[in-house]
Amino acid sequence: MTDPADSGSIEEFIKQFEELKIESRYRVAVRFAVQGDLRFISHHDTMRMFERALVRAGLPLRYSGGFNPRPRISLPVPRPVGVATEADILVLELAEPVDPVDVVSSLAAQLPRGVRLIGAWEIRSGRGYRIDAVEYAVEPALDLATRAEPALKRLLESETWIVSRKARDREGARPTDVRPCLVDAGIHGGVIRWRVRVEGGSIRPGEFLAAIGLDPAAWRHRVTRTGIIGGQCDTDGGQDPSAPPES
Repeated sequence: MTDPADSGSIEEFIKQFEELKIESRYRVAVRFAVQGDLRFISHHDTMRMFERALVRAGLPLRYSGGFNPRPRISLPVPRPVGVATEADILVLELAEPVDPVDVVSSLAAQLPRGVRLIGAWEIRSGRGYRIDAVEYAVEPALDLATRAEPALKRLLESETWIVSRKARDREGARPTDVRPCLVDAGIHGGVIRWRVRVEGGSIRPGEFLAAIGLDPAAWRHRVTRTGIIGGQCDTDGGQDPSAPPES
């Protein structure tokens, strides 16, 4: 790093210092599955579960500042309560490099039954992790899947799909067109699968189930998140070709 006394530019020194901080960040993405009763825990409780497990694992975590420092971790796409997953992503930031294989082995030993780590990879320094879409699946009885086909066909052919959602900033509900968020859907071998965008809004599993004639109260807890489409991004916001294969 250039000595600011030699360069005569405080601005240049600050810029170089910020670049050094970015280069010293070590981030790892961990793919994990949640099954069984743990699918009913909230996003907040899932975060706390991983925080405690990571501390017990003895990994060199980076922490936030302030009076109550917390490990720098994130779940890019919060999992709906009651929905199992085969492909969720945990992103954690480390103070020093650790082989992703060692991250998995250390962390796996500290997690409760019902959480399974599938793999991990390094996220290049200074690059984000963008999620484009999420895939879900549910397998009802064959006759229910067959009866859902006409409704699913109408949904895919429609230009709008209005759902009523409770507004956070005021009482009552507001109509929302979620049709642009539905990328694709289909029924194969009795399994109903659908893919939804996550940028700028999304579709809740219960909303999709209701739209095709399945009672959300009876079927939401049987839904599984089967894939997360995305990966690490380059500095221009494009997809990084070194990112792991889409799940």
